[in-house]
Amino acid sequence: MILAAALLTVQALQPAPRHIRAPHRIVKASATDATERESYLQYNAHAWRGVCRSVVVDATRRRVDYDADLDGKRYSAAVKRRKNGDLEERFSWDDADSIETTLPSKDVVCDFDGSYSCDRMKSLVAGTAPSFTIETGLAVSDEARIRILALYDGATGLLKRIACLDEQRVGASESTGGAALAAEVDDVFAVSGEWAGDATVRRPDNSACRVLKQDFVLRCDGERFYRGLEMRMPGDLFSTDGKTERTLLESYGEVSEPGAAYDSVIFREDGAVLCILPGCYALCPFSLDDGKAFFVEAGCFVDEDDRQGQLPISVRKGIMMEGDPGTSSRFLARSVRLYAPQRELKSVTTSYHQLVDGD
Repeated sequence: MILAAALLTVQALQPAPRHIRAPHRIVKASATDATERESYLQYNAHAWRGVCRSVVVDATRRRVDYDADLDGKRYSAAVKRRKNGDLEERFSWDDADSIETTLPSKDVVCDFDGSYSCDRMKSLVAGTAPSFTIETGLAVSDEARIRILALYDGATGLLKRIACLDEQRVGASESTGGAALAAEVDDVFAVSGEWAGDATVRRPDNSACRVLKQDFVLRCDGERFYRGLEMRMPGDLFSTDGKTERTLLESYGEVSEPGAAYDSVIFREDGAVLCILPGCYALCPFSLDDGKAFFVEAGCFVDEDDRQGQLPISVRKGIMMEGDPGTSSRFLARSVRLYAPQRELKSVTTSYHQLVDGD
């Protein structure tokens, strides 16, 4: 009986047969790395005003708890561009001292819409030791961005905090071109769905960029969480080989107990946690073992109600629509940083998905 019940649960979490309108959409990367880097600098080098959503993580006990110190706090971030392409940031909480950091251009992998990701030594609390931080910046609209930070203890490699910085450009009008963060997507049921889209894969030095199709599925029955990712790509991602391979990656996790400030999912076999914050999420290993490969994933949900056939900014600048793109106004932007042992970055995948319409 127990085995039968378990099988029924797994079947319930599996995605139903998919009804996707095809063809979907094609990604066109910008012509040169210099073009993408200039877009990144122009988009991010501004004054920003934001609010922090944050959780603290007990990696040893594999627990996620409310961050009483930082959650809900407001701040300002003044980002200036240096001649060499580095970015200087002065991060100031409304009720605390400022923190000044520099983001070297060489450490950034950027996208054609201003989105980026990087590793950096960073602290969100003045006077504390910097953490090894994996930071993902995702463009929501022309005037809004999300930064998702996974902060690890520099000495032990244990995950200690996941934070989301929800930011608006200072001086921007209330209208953001019809695109806005879908902040109501804030629990395991709200993120559930089938997402069809495309991805670009870049090497750390931006020397190569390839395109593949990705279908992303999230399912939850209240206790267990299913995550499935299907990729269709050439046999050698960085070659012109026309052979196509299909890869399906699946994992199951346990949903956090009811009553927590934010939902989380523990993937025990993978040693990772999925934390859902308003309008975004992060999937991170509990600890960084220098002898093992790992990945960190961050994503945000965007509504574009008045899109007039266009997609959010992250897609609008690089994707040509083909056929019927569907009628859903909800999109998902994702970034995945893949590391080899010794925390060596191997690739960065950015993908853009549209929620598949129901029957």
